[in-house]
Amino acid sequence: MPAELHNPVADSSAEKSLREKNRLRTIADAMVLLAAAALRLYALSLKPLHHDEGVNGLFLLRLFREGFYKYDAANYHGPTLYYCALVTSSVNNMVFGGEGTTTDSIRFVPVFFGIGIVALVIGMRKRLGEVGTLVAAALLALSPGMVFFSRDFIHEIPLVFFTLWWVFGLLRFYDTREAKELYISTIALALMFATKETAGFSVAAILASAVLASLLSGRRESLSVATFGGWKRVILLVLGSLAVFVACIIVFYSSFFGNLRDGLHDAIAAYGFWFKTGTSQHKAPFFTYVRWMMKEEAVILLSGLCGLVLAVRMRNRFALFTGLWGFAILFGYSILPYKTPWIQMNAVVPLAMCAGFAAQELWNTTSRVRARRFAAIGVIAAGLLITLFQSVRLNFYHYDDDRYVYPYAQTYRGFLDMISAVERISEQKGTGNQTTILVMSPDYWPLPWYLRNEKRIGYSGNVMKSDSAIVIVSTKQVAEFTPLLRNQYHEIGKYPLRPGVQLVLYEANDTAK
Repeated sequence: MPAELHNPVADSSAEKSLREKNRLRTIADAMVLLAAAALRLYALSLKPLHHDEGVNGLFLLRLFREGFYKYDAANYHGPTLYYCALVTSSVNNMVFGGEGTTTDSIRFVPVFFGIGIVALVIGMRKRLGEVGTLVAAALLALSPGMVFFSRDFIHEIPLVFFTLWWVFGLLRFYDTREAKELYISTIALALMFATKETAGFSVAAILASAVLASLLSGRRESLSVATFGGWKRVILLVLGSLAVFVACIIVFYSSFFGNLRDGLHDAIAAYGFWFKTGTSQHKAPFFTYVRWMMKEEAVILLSGLCGLVLAVRMRNRFALFTGLWGFAILFGYSILPYKTPWIQMNAVVPLAMCAGFAAQELWNTTSRVRARRFAAIGVIAAGLLITLFQSVRLNFYHYDDDRYVYPYAQTYRGFLDMISAVERISEQKGTGNQTTILVMSPDYWPLPWYLRNEKRIGYSGNVMKSDSAIVIVSTKQVAEFTPLLRNQYHEIGKYPLRPGVQLVLYEANDTAK
């Protein structure tokens, strides 16, 4: 700029305005992340472990205590969850001492990834805009389902995080053409498959949505070989990505080379088992996911649909991609008979981003009329407040109420009263973790997690004679168990486990065994 045209006052004002804008942006981002952290971390042990959490916890216990883990293709998902929990439990042990493997320490894994999902969406600001990014991130921070399953030690939230990380990395590679961005995204892709077998569904939905979004947007941008630096570089990128992917898969499924042959075989065999499960268990009608989302995630579903309609009209490629991705996931999983509520978290994330696009457009179209701008703020605030209300109500008051969608076969809070009763009996008898306990009920998960430190506990799964100090049966077994009592035991109480299952706790009348 020529010296006579230079205006230092104007430059200073512009810089000050930019600094203020960045400061407000940082504050807003921090508030969203703090809200996400608070909802996920508060009273993390409040909700009893779900059946699946208890099973996952036992895998983690063996890995933590014995250094052993072997992937089981027939019944369980991938290994990343357990190795991540090994880290959090080890850190917990080093920092706080004691047991290490606590309910809080294992649940911190999904908490971390749940907050990470919000952080990744904040990183999409270039494509979603200022308001769109903030709204999308806030919706995910407050979402009833995202909070609920970010407080569950299961595989779904890590899978959703790795999926979003893969997309984020590919977008970074598209923008920069840097090899490291491609390799980082490839690590995320490998971790998706090392987390849960359903990763293939997400990959198919994402790739199909990306192609369709490009076609609908009308942008015929050519991505030739020259765009990526010529054939030699493209071949190196492909080979390098393949090597990174295979290396990550081998490391995790082989239990860090401790189970190389069987681990890799089972990693492939898992898809056969999963296909059988996906067509034979947890069956529900086609529209189940839509019905569930209307009940618990209506703000995200409807605003995401609005965003997709706007994206088609405006030919916004990224918004088209996120909207199509979300509804493709819903459609794909709806076709399968298998239905569980945590699966729909894979659709909630892209639909929230598409909802953010709708909020950004609403903001843009009301910029010139103050009354309309206030109305837009009111609409956005109302959506967020409704989402927050639903989340707090579910996660801190009705977390075991099966009238809601997400507490699916959830362990009832009354189950923890039985754990307290067992601990009280052991203390009164003075036998501690040497108290003899026999669990005759065939339904008992997550009991092994809560009684993980008991040294003399057995699980028979059927009624039998016993001289144990404590016996636990189901109410369905009481008639069979009663003739064997012979005044040896007295009932302490009945405790709900989950819908349709109630346990009965008995204490021996004689001295502790």
